[in-house]
Amino acid sequence: MAGMNAQQSPSIPPLSSAASSSPHYQMWWDCGACGATGLLGHAHRHCPQCGAAQDPQQRYFPPAGAEVEVKAHRYVGVDWRCRFCESPNAASADFCGNCGGPKEDATQVPLVEDKPATPTTPPQAARRTGWGTYALVVVALLGLVMAYFAMRTHPEQAVIADKNWTREVEIERLTAVSQTRWCDALPADAYQISRVRVQRSTRSTPDGQECHDVRVDAGDGTFTKRKECTPRYREEPIYDDQCRYRVNRWQVQRSDQLQGLTHQPPAWPQPSLAPGLMGGGGLGAERLGQRHETYRVVLKATQTNKTWTCQVSPRVWSQLRLEQRVALQVRGTGGADCTSLLAADL
Repeated sequence: MAGMNAQQSPSIPPLSSAASSSPHYQMWWDCGACGATGLLGHAHRHCPQCGAAQDPQQRYFPPAGAEVEVKAHRYVGVDWRCRFCESPNAASADFCGNCGGPKEDATQVPLVEDKPATPTTPPQAARRTGWGTYALVVVALLGLVMAYFAMRTHPEQAVIADKNWTREVEIERLTAVSQTRWCDALPADAYQISRVRVQRSTRSTPDGQECHDVRVDAGDGTFTKRKECTPRYREEPIYDDQCRYRVNRWQVQRSDQLQGLTHQPPAWPQPSLAPGLMGGGGLGAERLGQRHETYRVVLKATQTNKTWTCQVSPRVWSQLRLEQRVALQVRGTGGADCTSLLAADL
């Protein structure tokens, strides 16, 4: 009709001609006047108990298995809502069946989207959840306060009571090791290779469809069912060749370590290295690997018997002297903030 402003839910597509010819089922609605529930959306335009006009916004889908089919239904379109009394009327009606108001400038009733029911939380459970959240907030705040006091620092005066260093050298040996890889990724120097067929991965193969009914509000107090299907897949194994082999690789065999104090200049260990088989650098040969060094200073408080040990860089270690006074920041937990260590005399 000219001038009619049709409004439909954007998430629910309008019924096609094929859908309009499929079976229709009664929507349900509840009467807000007398509290009657489960009234039929198409058959009961007025409440059978109190006579109140149907409110289209109270329509909803019935529970699964309780659908009532509308026999010999002729679908004429989405109901329109009377501007005067808000009653729903058939799309073919020119005047409101409740108050006689004209159809002109009327809008369509809102459509209902079929959504799964959301379980409600019992009041007592909700209260328990609220108290639990409150307790978590309190615990978190207490944790923040404790962390603040633990990390807060205060200055201490200390002297360098001791200095020591540790230097370590790894020794690597050329060793025959067993490894396993997919045969298409074998290293070039692999030997003594054996193969076995094993599952490497899986692939998804189409295996029919999973179908379910979707209920669609027709807008006239009824609904239809539309079948929606999604592909179903099965996982099939993919097999490939896996190789077990031997390969010569440098492996960390041991490490040599030296330790010293202030009066001993830092030095690196000088380990003896094996020459390998027949002295030719083959299997069994050894070489120097990675080096590691650690420098520590022991500090003693000038006013108390507290001591701290800090690991420092080689440059700072060489600048600090025994009995040298330094400024040190100490955390609330009693540990030293070694990054605050100052090498300047006080």
